Amino acid sequence: MSGAAVGLGRAGLASPADSAIAAVAPVRGPAENTVGPNAVIQTRSALVDSYGGPVARRLFGYAGLEAWFDRPPDKMVEADKVHRLNMALFAALGGDAFDTVMAEAGRRTGRYILENRIPRLARAVLRLLPARLAARILLRAIVANSWTFAGGATVIATPGHPAVIEIRENPLSMPGCAWHCAVFETLFSAMLRRPVQVRYQACVEEPGPDAFRLVWKG
Repeated sequence: MSGAAVGLGRAGLASPADSAIAAVAPVRGPAENTVGPNAVIQTRSALVDSYGGPVARRLFGYAGLEAWFDRPPDKMVEADKVHRLNMALFAALGGDAFDTVMAEAGRRTGRYILENRIPRLARAVLRLLPARLAARILLRAIVANSWTFAGGATVIATPGHPAVIEIRENPLSMPGCAWHCAVFETLFSAMLRRPVQVRYQACVEEPGPDAFRLVWKG
């Protein structure tokens, strides 16, 4: 049974873990539709490991973004350029290979967030909590910091089992959304201390939100 949807903002945060997770990054709306640089850095890394540097650079070149390959960004980047890169990769690699690369990039992004963006105390507290409570708190943090991966899009999380994350007008939307699924799977599996499966739910409306159902055992 699903709980109430979690919207943007800090209202209702009460526990120490809630506060610690919400503090991972400041809650704010971006002035422009920008996303964090890991949307580029980890894709570059996954491509280099899969295909080698020269081929990876050529793939970036298909989107006219060799400069990002040569000097990976270290600050927020324009979401439309990241989307252009992703679509160029999809066209060049084909569905299965694209999914493999983007899933690996998503796992690397998730590990980066775990190691660098979630305070150690918050990680420790979350891992002691029942899975549903830990998931609820992590969902709040994801919504509060959604500007880092969804730019100015609306992100709504509905607690429960399954939990659901919706990204409306997702600037990084891609076929199958393998990157998003892998990011969420990595984060939730680590924090809930059990395997979490994230299933992309395509919307029958066109255009519609990208929705992700999170399920786990126990």
